[in-house]
Amino acid sequence: MMQAKDPARPPRSPGTVSLTELASTDPNATRSFLEKVFDWKFETVRMSQGDYLTHSSISGSGVGIRPTRSHETPTSLNYVLVSDLDEAERKVREMHGEIVLPRTDIPGMGSFFWFRAPGGPVMACWRDAPQGPARER
Repeated sequence: MMQAKDPARPPRSPGTVSLTELASTDPNATRSFLEKVFDWKFETVRMSQGDYLTHSSISGSGVGIRPTRSHETPTSLNYVLVSDLDEAERKVREMHGEIVLPRTDIPGMGSFFWFRAPGGPVMACWRDAPQGPARER
């Protein structure tokens, strides 16, 4: 997730956790730790907010590392793959979830939103960008 489509990557199914995002006060130290402990390899994706570090497993799921924002505690966030982001948002609201970060589009990669589920945990929904000239929304 969060990177351009890789034809060698296995297909993922809606409803599965496709990405765990780590917010770190020191992304390079987190990267080095995970590479040494788990033998993971990360790529750097340049984004307007700064570098985003990505790791993709052979199963198709991934890990992303980003710097914490001001006043943010280091944390992790799971992104659930969905086939229809608008429908997922409708269901979250219908079931009394709270949207905490509205839809964000990342050109060529996909779109997501963050939500708080009843009881407090924050999660996210992700939809891959369609392939070809047609784009969602």
